[in-house]
Amino acid sequence: MEIKSQIKLLLNELNEGVYEKEEVTALALLTAIAGESIFLLGAPGVAKSLVARRLKFAFKEGTSFEYLMNRFSTPDEIFGPVSISKLKDEDKYERIIKNYLPTATVVFLDEIWKAGPSIQNSLLTVLNEKIYRNGDTEVHVPMKALIAASNELPLKGEGLEALWDRFLVRYIVGGIEDRNNFNEMISKTLRNYEDNISAANKINDKLYNTISDQIENVTIPKDIFNVIHVIRKHIEGYNNSEDIKDKEPIYISDRRWRKIIRLMRTSAFLNGRTNVDMMDCFLITHCIWHESEQYKVVNEIVKNAIQEYGYILNMNLPDIQEELAEFNEDVVEGCKFKKQVNYQEPETFYTKFYKIVGFSFSFTFNGTFDLILKSEFKKLRKDAQVVNIHCDSGNSATMEKPKRFEFSKGNHEDTLFYQDDEYTIKLADCVRTETFTKKPNAEQVSKWTKRLKVILTTTTDLKKQVTHFREKDVVQLRENMFVNTSHADTVDENLVNTNKEIEKLEVEANRIKHYWEQVEDQEGIDFNS
Repeated sequence: MEIKSQIKLLLNELNEGVYEKEEVTALALLTAIAGESIFLLGAPGVAKSLVARRLKFAFKEGTSFEYLMNRFSTPDEIFGPVSISKLKDEDKYERIIKNYLPTATVVFLDEIWKAGPSIQNSLLTVLNEKIYRNGDTEVHVPMKALIAASNELPLKGEGLEALWDRFLVRYIVGGIEDRNNFNEMISKTLRNYEDNISAANKINDKLYNTISDQIENVTIPKDIFNVIHVIRKHIEGYNNSEDIKDKEPIYISDRRWRKIIRLMRTSAFLNGRTNVDMMDCFLITHCIWHESEQYKVVNEIVKNAIQEYGYILNMNLPDIQEELAEFNEDVVEGCKFKKQVNYQEPETFYTKFYKIVGFSFSFTFNGTFDLILKSEFKKLRKDAQVVNIHCDSGNSATMEKPKRFEFSKGNHEDTLFYQDDEYTIKLADCVRTETFTKKPNAEQVSKWTKRLKVILTTTTDLKKQVTHFREKDVVQLRENMFVNTSHADTVDENLVNTNKEIEKLEVEANRIKHYWEQVEDQEGIDFNS
């Protein structure tokens, strides 16, 4: 039987008669096979101990050790009592470890944070090295799973940080939410503590060791590393933000990241794959929170990293966008030409006046009154209004006091009326450069067509990738045994959005083509005015 089928059947049997604990049971099994430990946070009575008691049946000839910690717990109660006969007859301090933690396959320690320092220190050695020093003898601990539980997190300043760090997976266990499941749970006869696991589905030591060795051969694609780096970047941003202030920052050591990768590889292998995929990345959420209020934060960080960057980083869409922007600029510039154009505009006298051509009232021998302020000219209306007309004496410093006349706006932009006569503002001949469009030549069209073909071939290939991911990968994602299948919707949504972005690029590419095909030879469009 292939490993995927065996694990799937095993999980089905482990969850028989257990309600809404599929995910935590799967995570507990995954963690055990990966050689790690799991911590369950939840109120009393939500089946935390049941998960551990059921898990022991997953292993052939599996034994379990369960203990409820309290502040008076002693090492004797966890690791076994001291052998009086050994101490008396052989002068050896050795414990009787049979039926205690050092000989158990699955260990469940409830209210673990109540353990004293001596128990904590021994547990650290067991968790790190799977070795228990019994007197002068090192005992290899056959423990495959350590499940710890509590209704609270470890208190700060109690020296529990090292032990807390050893639990790679942290899971918040809740009660039954579905009404029908709840009704069945409280009314049916349950045999949760009976071994109902088929012998063929149990994991023996040989298989366990084989899996442990082969996990290292599972490959990690580049896009998985991309997602991890995005998660690390977002965590750094969160830690440096003003939002956390007095809150605990999120810290993930390099050692922890290495263990997370092994957990993801284990998930891939047990799901029958030779490489880690996006769905495995959702496991990271359970491994990087330290405070309960951090769970929502890291859940969003992981989800967003997968949704926004899971596949798109491999597709180089920003590079195509940049290429299209440059392509558009080249086409627009290639369909332009510049030309010198003659035109007239009002001539300015003494920086602030216009001259009224033909209006020559002379009151002195010093000049003619025919200058109007530019500002007053621009304010003229159709109805007559009194304005000041200044004398052009050839020197603005010797101008006489202006005379007042009634003027109104003329029929044209540069004209004005005095009584019934229309006068023109003096205009100056000018030259400016204007830009006009022109049809591209055959050589340009050929060059642009080839460039467009390369871009559209790239986008077509990318759309095929998206289709492949959706038809193959997403289907496979929904079959992941250790991650809630609803998370596959996140990956699928990302692929749908990615496909839309690719289609936008194609629309832009075809718009550029349409432009050069429809552009006309024209003049008179002033792009500089």
